[in-house]
Amino acid sequence: MSFWEYLLGKRPKSEQLPIEPTIARSDSVKLEFAYAAICRGDFRQAREALDREPNTTNPNCAFLLLSAQTWRQLGAYEKGISECESALDLPSLTPSETSQVHMEIAQCKLAAADLQAAIDAIQVALAFDGSNGGAWLLLGDYKRRSDDHSAAQEAYRRATTMLESNQDTARAWFLLGQSMLYKGEIAAAKEAFETSLNLEPNLIDSHVGLGNVALWADDEQEAVRRFEYAFARMPNPGRLLSLNLGSAYQSCGRRDEAYQAFNRVLHEHPTDATARWYVCQLDLQLCRWEAGWRNYPSRFQAGATPYRPAVFKSWSGQIAKNDVLLVSSDEGLGDEIMYASCFADAATRVGHLVLECDPRLSALFRRSFPECTVVGTMREEHSRWLDGVRAPNWQIPSGQLPEIFRRSDSAFPFHHGYLKPDPHRTAIWKSLLTERLGQGLKVGISWRGGSVKTRMRARSLPAASWGEILSVPGVKFVNLQYGDYTQELAAINYLHGNCVHDFHLDNADYDDTAALVSALDLVVTVCTAVVHLAGALGQPVWILAPLSPGWRYTAERSTMPWYPSSRIFRQHTWGDWSAPCQELSAALAELTKNGTT
Repeated sequence: MSFWEYLLGKRPKSEQLPIEPTIARSDSVKLEFAYAAICRGDFRQAREALDREPNTTNPNCAFLLLSAQTWRQLGAYEKGISECESALDLPSLTPSETSQVHMEIAQCKLAAADLQAAIDAIQVALAFDGSNGGAWLLLGDYKRRSDDHSAAQEAYRRATTMLESNQDTARAWFLLGQSMLYKGEIAAAKEAFETSLNLEPNLIDSHVGLGNVALWADDEQEAVRRFEYAFARMPNPGRLLSLNLGSAYQSCGRRDEAYQAFNRVLHEHPTDATARWYVCQLDLQLCRWEAGWRNYPSRFQAGATPYRPAVFKSWSGQIAKNDVLLVSSDEGLGDEIMYASCFADAATRVGHLVLECDPRLSALFRRSFPECTVVGTMREEHSRWLDGVRAPNWQIPSGQLPEIFRRSDSAFPFHHGYLKPDPHRTAIWKSLLTERLGQGLKVGISWRGGSVKTRMRARSLPAASWGEILSVPGVKFVNLQYGDYTQELAAINYLHGNCVHDFHLDNADYDDTAALVSALDLVVTVCTAVVHLAGALGQPVWILAPLSPGWRYTAERSTMPWYPSSRIFRQHTWGDWSAPCQELSAALAELTKNGTT
């Protein structure tokens, strides 16, 4: 084995040479000692070894390259580049050696926060040696840092074919999987991580990668298995793994273990917004209202909700009878409807409310809150949409209202609906339903909730699982699903006998959806915005909830505190919909007998 091969990592990095700097007599020995110090992470000792009796008359490339690395690790980037330039001036430098020197220049440029210069240098390295797998690996990292994930993936793929050791090749496959995962290419990322583990079964990062794939696929049990495997084998698991493990625990209903994982992060990083946001959701899920609302603002810093800076003074619930309060829209459509339950409370403390909302809710909110000014917006960052509106004195995001008005179970009012549908539209829908469907219980259904990033698969009920519910006699089912549902509805009707009727709602007009929901006898749905609409209208709504649903549905209660007309049918086992579907179908059959919800 040549020393150059040793220098490039062919020898196990754990090896340490039993020599002292005082007996280092030759360049080779000094290099060996310096390299051993670098392997231990002791760059100052490496620097001392290289500086002792320096060979100033005939330095070789290995000496200069290792010297450049130690300067870089000590923060002296310009000295590192100077050593690299000296190496490039050496006579008879091979293309492979030249490529390695430009790789070190790239590393120095990156350490100095000049990403483009680092990319330029690594491309020069590849021009001298296109088979340099390490250079392709670095180019992938630099392209990923510049958010050019397509170029990063191409570089990582090239690296997988050129690196010699299984360990390095496995690392390249892992990095390729990470880039794919970032772009949402879940199946490809999974394949890359599995290829990595076939080469290096103990590569912990790839186990973590497969855990992240499982989270994306809403396979929380597999995520727990992968994360626990990694956690048990890492001396310092770190913040991100603790957060992901805690999130997987929570989704599996293992709330105590989730708390422990999040609190580990908070113990080391007390201001960590993501950990606080996760703890907040656990507290709210368990109806620990005061504790939960206290951490609720952390959602902005955690990136769960886009932050929109307050234009006006922040309101915290004080009496201001002569002032105007702007309540800005917050989070998703269902949340806007849920938080609207607090509008009447806020109105008792100020002179006038200006309500911002999703344009789909504008007409419904104007009818329901006639004393308020309602403005539908797309949540613009500027405030020009307030032109022509009485100027607010105060502002609060609607999601902060519960911290003021819903601090205990008793603070959730019993109501028969705080949203008011269009009576004319409702009458038209009732007439149409009777005309098309005849007599019998009219039940709206929705089977898919959320998005890929909000546990859509875990929250959605597959077509085959609807059989027992849809077979209850005396019930006429109406589609309330939004989005692109054509194939899903066709599958449900194919499996269960064309029993779900579709009236092709215009989802851009939630006022019409509200009228249809008000014309129905009951809504049966998974966890989605239709729950909030029906509950806010005071309509009976039965919810099929996963084992550990979002905090709005609580952990164990049979009714959502926000909506007295709601009833929750929960999974008893992770991923198994049979029990809640059986319970709901039995309740529905009983309902058809009694005629009451």
